[in-house]
Amino acid sequence: MSNLIINNLLSIIKKLTKTQRPIYLIGFFFVFLITLKEVIAMSYNNFQIFSYGSLDFWTGNNPYTHWNHLSILGKPLDIFLYGPLFSILFTPFALLPGWLGVFCWNIFTYTLFYFSIFTLPDQFSFIKKKFIFFFTVLLLFCTLLSVQFNPVVASLFLFSFTLLEKKLGFWAVILILLSGFIKVYGIFQLAMLLFYPRFWKNALYCILIGIVLILLPLIHIPINELVAYYQSWVMTVMNHSDALRFYSIYRPICLYYKSIEPFMGLISIGVLLVIFFFTLLKLKLFKESFLYRVQFLGIIMSWAILFGLSSERHTYVIAMVGYALWYLCINPSRLDKVLLWSNFVLLGILPIDIICPWVLSNFILAKLNLGVIVFAFTWGTMVYKTYASRLSLPLLGVGSECQPEGTKSNSNSPD
Repeated sequence: MSNLIINNLLSIIKKLTKTQRPIYLIGFFFVFLITLKEVIAMSYNNFQIFSYGSLDFWTGNNPYTHWNHLSILGKPLDIFLYGPLFSILFTPFALLPGWLGVFCWNIFTYTLFYFSIFTLPDQFSFIKKKFIFFFTVLLLFCTLLSVQFNPVVASLFLFSFTLLEKKLGFWAVILILLSGFIKVYGIFQLAMLLFYPRFWKNALYCILIGIVLILLPLIHIPINELVAYYQSWVMTVMNHSDALRFYSIYRPICLYYKSIEPFMGLISIGVLLVIFFFTLLKLKLFKESFLYRVQFLGIIMSWAILFGLSSERHTYVIAMVGYALWYLCINPSRLDKVLLWSNFVLLGILPIDIICPWVLSNFILAKLNLGVIVFAFTWGTMVYKTYASRLSLPLLGVGSECQPEGTKSNSNSPD
């Protein structure tokens, strides 16, 4: 009897997720409920931080040096960490009544996230895109519960990659720089310009667009205050880093070697430079192989969070999207499959209070740091398998599966 119920349930789920439209609507339903809960509880603090940061820009108040805002419940709000560009772009949401603004923002970020996955290049089949979406959707819902910006960062990574694959470098550079000037993570995707034709043209786009975006705050800030304004933003972000407070690779290390904390930024950049060096050694392969370009994207998205100085649990929605992309472009071993579902449980399921009691999840994730440790091992595996592989993976044609030639169509499907 129980098997019949389970089979019927799986059959219903399969029918409901057969096309994109019902998938979007199912997700939309949960996003609406999540946001409604936040509005009723008046606990959408992050949205209030975004709004105050945006409005402060227009009223002439520096949100990085003169921040003294209370939530609608009368409690001090956390500091504002986003770039001046964010203050400008968020203005339409900040001008709405709070409850309406939250709904519009969460629906906007969910929709952006959804389409960034389902508009990936055709080398990813619909089944693969569906896997990426459902593999990360629990983390997405957690970020929307806290009204975060992280799904937008993940989306900009994916949209930029898709545009680069379509040889639309100008628009890809715009999105990469928008992401980088708001929340630094996305800026590192510029390294991927090396893999595509017209590198110098795209580099010129980068310089010109970068200048425009840097100067954009001049629409309201006096030119003689612009440098100081940016300096205050950078200092606020740097002073916010704390290895034991956040969930990067440094958290478990600093429990025993606190002396490493002043050097965390240098270590992160050093690791990135090593990755970049090995990429240059295989540059021809990355230029020719779609698979390798996807794997590089996954490694960079994961590195940005794992080695970030202020990574929170919610930011792992970015890393997990990158990891899912990478996983779909390898021939997974048994270890890869174990790591896949281990990360799904640790980073996707355990943080959800209604599934796992907070006491248990806090012990596993905050005390034992298993989530960070397992993902760090996973990232090391990603790097090793990408750069130590002796396989010269072929360039896949449009419409083909995202997998090495000669494998069965379901050989790298998660099971």
